[in-house]
Amino acid sequence: GELLKCADIAMFQSKKTGKNRAVLYNNNMLSAINERMNLGEYLHDALERNELDVMYQPQINTESRRITGFEALLRWNNRILGKVTPDKFISVAEETHLIIPIGDWILTKACRFIKKMQSQGYPHLCISVNISMIQLLQENFVNRVQRALEETEIDPAKLELEITESILMESHTIITTHLARLRSLGIGIALDDFGKGYSSLSYLEQLPITTLKIDKIFIDGITDAEKDTSITGNIVKIGKKLGLSVVAEGVESEVQLAYLANQQCDKIQGWIFSKALSEEDAEKFVIENLAEITT
Repeated sequence: GELLKCADIAMFQSKKTGKNRAVLYNNNMLSAINERMNLGEYLHDALERNELDVMYQPQINTESRRITGFEALLRWNNRILGKVTPDKFISVAEETHLIIPIGDWILTKACRFIKKMQSQGYPHLCISVNISMIQLLQENFVNRVQRALEETEIDPAKLELEITESILMESHTIITTHLARLRSLGIGIALDDFGKGYSSLSYLEQLPITTLKIDKIFIDGITDAEKDTSITGNIVKIGKKLGLSVVAEGVESEVQLAYLANQQCDKIQGWIFSKALSEEDAEKFVIENLAEITT
C-alpha cells in the first residue's frame, strides 16, 4: 500500500511537470502534498474564523502623483500556521474551489471599502480586484459580480477585475464571452503580469481589455530615466497604441518613476509611494495624498 501511495505521488508530480517524464519519488514530495492538504483544511474554516483580510495598495497617477484608486490584495493569518503567503494558498484555494466563496467575499469587501471612500468625498477612486480562472469559468460568474455591485451600490465603471495571462490559455470561448459581458456592464478588465507569460500581442487586440499591467521584472531593469533602451518602454507604447491604460507594478525608485513618466505610463503601484495598507491606513493615505486638492 505504501509503495502504491509513493508511486501515485510520483505520478502526480510527473503530470505537473509535463507529460512523458519519469519522476522518482522522494520524501519531499510527500511533505509538499501533506502541506497542501493541511493548507486546504485550514483554509476551509478561514472565512468563518475571520482569518482573511484585504489589504489595499494605492495606484498613483504618474503625472500628478495623485491617488486614483487601489488594488485589493488578499491576506491570510491562520491561528496555527501564522501568516500564509498568497503564492502558497491561492493555488490550494483554486484546487479546492474555495476560491469561489473567498472571491465573492473579497469582491464585496473591496467594493464596500471604495464606496465608503467615494461617499467621503473622493468619487473618482476605483478598486481593482484579482480574479481567478476558476471564478471566471463559473457559468454564473457575471451574475455574482453584478450582485456585489448592487449590494455595495458602486458604479460598475469604478470596478476593475484583474486577470493573468495564464487565464487566456484556458477555455477561450467561455472566458471571452464572460469578459465581453463584464465590459458591457462598464466594468474594467486589467491584464496582470503582462510580458511574463506566453500571450501573444494578438490577444491584446482580441480581448476586451481596458488596462495593461506591466510586471515588476520589467521595472527592476530600469537604471536610467532618460534612455529608452528597455523593453518596458515598448510595452508602454504598445498599450497606449491599443488605447489601454498602462499601469507599472513594483516601482521602487525615483529613476524608475522618472523613466515611466517620460514614457507616459498612466499609473504606478509600488513601494516608492506605498506598500499594501490596512483599510484604516488606506483611508489615511487618501486623505493625506489628496489633502491639497480638497482644501
